Amino acid sequence: MNNTLGRTFVSPLLIKALNDEDECPNLASTLIHTNAVMNQSYDEDEIIEHRRAFYDDQTVLYNNYRIIRDAQQQVENEQHNHLSLPICRRYPSNSTLAPTTPHLAHEDFPVVLTEGEIKAQQPIAHFIYDKIGIISQFFAEKLNISDVLGCRSEVNAIIHYGKNYANAFWNGQAIFFGDGDGRRMGAFYNDIDIIAHELSHGFITSNANFTYLFQSGALNESVADVFGIMVKQYIQQQDVHQSNWLLGENLFLDRQRAPGLRSMSDPGSAFYFSASIKDDQVGHMNKYRYLSIYQDNGGVHSNSGIPNKAFYLLAKSLGGYSWERAGKIWLNALLDENANPSTDFRQFAKLTVKHASQLFSIDVAYKTRKSWFDVGIDT
Repeated sequence: MNNTLGRTFVSPLLIKALNDEDECPNLASTLIHTNAVMNQSYDEDEIIEHRRAFYDDQTVLYNNYRIIRDAQQQVENEQHNHLSLPICRRYPSNSTLAPTTPHLAHEDFPVVLTEGEIKAQQPIAHFIYDKIGIISQFFAEKLNISDVLGCRSEVNAIIHYGKNYANAFWNGQAIFFGDGDGRRMGAFYNDIDIIAHELSHGFITSNANFTYLFQSGALNESVADVFGIMVKQYIQQQDVHQSNWLLGENLFLDRQRAPGLRSMSDPGSAFYFSASIKDDQVGHMNKYRYLSIYQDNGGVHSNSGIPNKAFYLLAKSLGGYSWERAGKIWLNALLDENANPSTDFRQFAKLTVKHASQLFSIDVAYKTRKSWFDVGIDT
């Protein structure tokens, strides 16, 4: 069995459209790397071999131990024999070992800040360090999740990745942030929802692990967006009616034409530069984009707008803070034993209705069912 590892914040379709119009070499290299990340995989046969390699290391780090690395201080060596296994798959569930060796891709880059340190040469390192702390706090306090990655592990974040790299991604082991191309997009670490989105991919991988293709891949993206928007609303102390429901609000340099990268309230409306460079998300099944596996892995970023809109509709209908009821419903659906790598929109929708009834009431279950019906999914 082959498993995709990488998840990216920006769709390769958007990067390609920007590159076709701007003919920017930075975007060209970002596009090549983004496609590579989204198709990075490991084989189940590697698990035993890699776990055995880790048994000699007795280093134990604190849970959610934060490590910030700077990619500009050392160039990644592509000749290294990087292990690709997801960070939460390296040990049996009863192991006390922490994944530090052998060599992982992010270990090419030097550490500039670790848990408990109060000084760093770069303010950006402290900024991301603090934001990861807030995200971990939100997971623990509001969702009762102590392991932000879904397992006992340190959290590695790499800043200044690549040269004018216009994306952020999770590679199965760490989160990486580019500084943007400098023409259309700025740095990817300025929005806490982007940081939370990428960390959430780790949590999703450790649980339902939705395959990063077609509808299951769109669910993977959408659930990460749900966690991201909840964290944003949490830090801004906004309820569902106060929030603008935008993700990546500080990403584009032209805020007038691009207030954000994605809108959960109105998928497809977040930005517009031209007829060929615009938000291509859809918010209803009647606009579902039937793309090939070679186009955004079958539309994982485009079609994620459908479950995004369903979450928005439910949260708005329930009122209050999004994590109080809608978020708990989505979380429990993700953790349900029937949620698996091949879960599609309708199957996930049914799980949300089930948990809405179990956690709250028949009325909340009805509102959950209606939120899906309003985006074209009948449960």
